[in-house]
Amino acid sequence: MIRRLKIIGLVILLTVGISNAQVTRVGFSHPGYMIKIPTSSIYRTPYIFRTGFTTDVYGFSDSLFTKGVFFETDLTNSFKIGFSSVQGIIGEKPVEFGFHLQQRLFTYGDISFSAGIHDLVLKQGEKKLNMDTQTLSIFGVIANEKQFGKNSLFTYMGFGTGGLATAFGDDSSTTAGVFAGILMHTTIMAKQGGVDLIGEFDGGSVNLGVRIPITQDYHINFGINNVTYLYNFGVKNFDPDKIREAPSISIGLDFRIPRIKPEQTRKKMLEGMVDEGSKMVLDLEEQFAARLDSTLKAADFEIAKLRDSLNIYETEIKYLTSQVANLRQKTNMLEDSVRTVKLAKHAMEQNINLALKHLSKSLQYFYSGDYREALVEVENAIELNPNLALAYARRGSIYYKLGDIDRATINWNLALRIDPEYDDVRNILRAMNENRLRSAGDQNLKE
Repeated sequence: MIRRLKIIGLVILLTVGISNAQVTRVGFSHPGYMIKIPTSSIYRTPYIFRTGFTTDVYGFSDSLFTKGVFFETDLTNSFKIGFSSVQGIIGEKPVEFGFHLQQRLFTYGDISFSAGIHDLVLKQGEKKLNMDTQTLSIFGVIANEKQFGKNSLFTYMGFGTGGLATAFGDDSSTTAGVFAGILMHTTIMAKQGGVDLIGEFDGGSVNLGVRIPITQDYHINFGINNVTYLYNFGVKNFDPDKIREAPSISIGLDFRIPRIKPEQTRKKMLEGMVDEGSKMVLDLEEQFAARLDSTLKAADFEIAKLRDSLNIYETEIKYLTSQVANLRQKTNMLEDSVRTVKLAKHAMEQNINLALKHLSKSLQYFYSGDYREALVEVENAIELNPNLALAYARRGSIYYKLGDIDRATINWNLALRIDPEYDDVRNILRAMNENRLRSAGDQNLKE
């Protein structure tokens, strides 16, 4: 909800036009119990909403007054929203619509800090709404709530821009300023809820006021604005551009819908400061709201966990995707290797076929007795495929025919090393060894 309201506010800022005309900030039309400055409290207000009407009188002429209605409520334990509609002063009396947003950010004991936007004013023009940027106030306020016996004292200090930053008699020299206020809740008319005495400095003027209860739910508001320039009250030649220098009297009536029954609020006090029975009911509401907040926080935590899990899964998916890509690359490399092996095997087979052709020719030359040509063909076969045992065996036989027994023996041994199961070569070598042994024995007998 708060986020949605912020978005609505930004849309308003982007869609409306800008106007530099002064507007009327009517007293008692802002959220809270002061005349014009914002407030803060450690408690949620003890009413569902507050509404009413108010007027600022600048003189006794018919044209020297403003009038308006207002509404405010707490959307949550810490977020407040207000709305006001005011008819301006003098001339055409344009209608203005004001919006007020406020968020409590911090509490400590009886001290609280709130921030927000006041006087986001949209002024009715000829064709569209115009926004006054001079009174638009972005503020922060610190409140201290003290109780002295049956009386209560509330002090407010803060800083703001726009309407809360205008110095005395000068509405353009500063862009940020300070404000302060004091509210005394007394026991006068205690049965109706008590009278409030108000004094404040709103960034440009000093204002004094009093809130008088008719019943516990109805209050009459009376205030004097811009006390410093009180001597200008009722000036006939009124300049609307110098509204900051014009004093006025604020009169209004507000009505509240309480969160608890009237008979339970014998000592209702400002901003949730109530008697023990009422405070107990409010505490129960606070506890319920706190539980709701804790539930929402727990839900946010679970959502955050789910988001983290999704991030982890996304990371794992990315890792698996990269692994799949690596596997595909390795698969492509293996396929290329298989193709290379197949090509090499094919080339080897072709070389073997050519080598066997040369060996076939060498065999023809061998049987025809042309041992030199037979040797050339064997050499060609060995050059094409040096791992053919048959080629070395054939070359050994050729050398044997040429009478080079040593070379023949070397080539037969090479053939046997390449193919240890080559029995024909092994038998030839064994026979040669036996002949050598027999020849050596016969020679010994003759000697």
